[in-house]
Amino acid sequence: MVLGRKNMSLRIASSILVSLNLTRAYEVECYLYGIFDGHDGMHVADFARLRLPAELLLGQLLDVTDDAAVKDILHRAFHTVERSYFETIDEVLAERTNLKLQLPEELNDYELYQQYPTEVDKIQSLDSQIIGGASANIALIISGKLYVANVGDSRTILCISEPDGSLSVKQLSIDHTVLNDDEILRLQQLGLDVSQINGNQLGSSNTTRKIGDHSLKGGYKEHVMLSLAQSEPVIAEPEVIGGIPLNGMNGFMAMFTGGLHKSLVDATATTQVNIDIAKMIAAEFSVQTTLSGVTQGVVDKVVRIHHDTYLEKGPRASKCHKREDITLLVRNFGFPLGTSVSSPMSQFNPVTVPYNPGAVSAQRPTLIIPPRPGFTGPSSPQPSRILQPDQIMPISPTMVPLSINVTDTMSPTSSRTSTVGSPTSSSVSTPCSNLNDTDPNSNQDSRYNTSDSDTQRSGEELLLFQRLQVASPRPTEPDEEGYIEPYVDFTEFNEVFNAAIMDNLLSQ
Repeated sequence: MVLGRKNMSLRIASSILVSLNLTRAYEVECYLYGIFDGHDGMHVADFARLRLPAELLLGQLLDVTDDAAVKDILHRAFHTVERSYFETIDEVLAERTNLKLQLPEELNDYELYQQYPTEVDKIQSLDSQIIGGASANIALIISGKLYVANVGDSRTILCISEPDGSLSVKQLSIDHTVLNDDEILRLQQLGLDVSQINGNQLGSSNTTRKIGDHSLKGGYKEHVMLSLAQSEPVIAEPEVIGGIPLNGMNGFMAMFTGGLHKSLVDATATTQVNIDIAKMIAAEFSVQTTLSGVTQGVVDKVVRIHHDTYLEKGPRASKCHKREDITLLVRNFGFPLGTSVSSPMSQFNPVTVPYNPGAVSAQRPTLIIPPRPGFTGPSSPQPSRILQPDQIMPISPTMVPLSINVTDTMSPTSSRTSTVGSPTSSSVSTPCSNLNDTDPNSNQDSRYNTSDSDTQRSGEELLLFQRLQVASPRPTEPDEEGYIEPYVDFTEFNEVFNAAIMDNLLSQ
């Protein structure tokens, strides 16, 4: 498991990760992974990060093997963390309530500030101590089974490599947002006017389930859209899925904050963002040698696509003027990493493009030698050959560049070139859109075939060796005067040198 992340400039990261291995303590395989994405500060996310593992891994799961029992423990853990957090702000809430009771109810906010400025300033100061909440997304692996529990909009997807070469992508978490029809129905049953809520934000986020955020729970009566609810509209009840057997599985699990999938949707308008992210991760697996390279490569790629979309000033640019923090966690279940020969000259590059994991063509590349100026013969493909060290000349501005034309088996059918201001000048590929659409809130299996090769030939030649040329034969033995043919023409230098001597600028 390795984390990749990218934070907004001039902003404190609000997403926190936890990863624990308690196999030795439990004497069975036991791992806990979690991502906690806070809003209006990170204090709630930090509290959940510290408290939730304690509610799960201090003996609560000993000798528990039944799926229903494990799910019940996960439910109780979320509720305990929620209750414990509000206990930490009890004194602040009591002081705030006491001040509110001292103010006349018939006055509006402006009149209150004019007549009671000290009390209003104090209430605002107390409000700053109780605002904020967090999405919580955890994955528990125990006794060879996977359990996932979440509130909020962070996601967990499980990607399994099937025998036929396809990759099955399944979302194990639920998006608890105002865009989820099930959540809208739940709010409607509480007596709320969903026409005012659907698609809008509740406070500073659009999540309908979270840990913390007193203003939308105990203080929801002060919220205009939520005041008519019969009970607290925003809750901390998690969705729990599992246990999923992991024995013999070949694949990987990815957990990521809402910033990852939202950024990709904003930039590309994709309707299959989980598949696109899974494809990116699988492609990075094939070229990176570490999980750190895999996760950071995917995060950097999404950030670059989002950034380039904004710079291109196209129809999606207005949706890309900002983005949330991004955190990605990947747990590997036997999915093969790439291999490379270690070299002191090698350089790690986390951004790899394009990301279409099509099968590599077995066809050997052909070497194209462009004709020299004045040459009338065809520039037809020549049999490829390996250049020996003694055939490579020193750098010369007159050398003819070599180019190679290959069948691009790793590019999707559509691509976009980075513009000025993007992190690199490489070609950035947008996610493919010809796969079956999937509902982001459903658990339906989605597959794409990694064995089919979507190849294309761009017709453009990639200049790979711009300063190399096959050397022409040169004398290797000295001539009659003991000289060999020079590599550099000093004619111009000699003319300037002799002129300087004639002008008495230099002495012989």
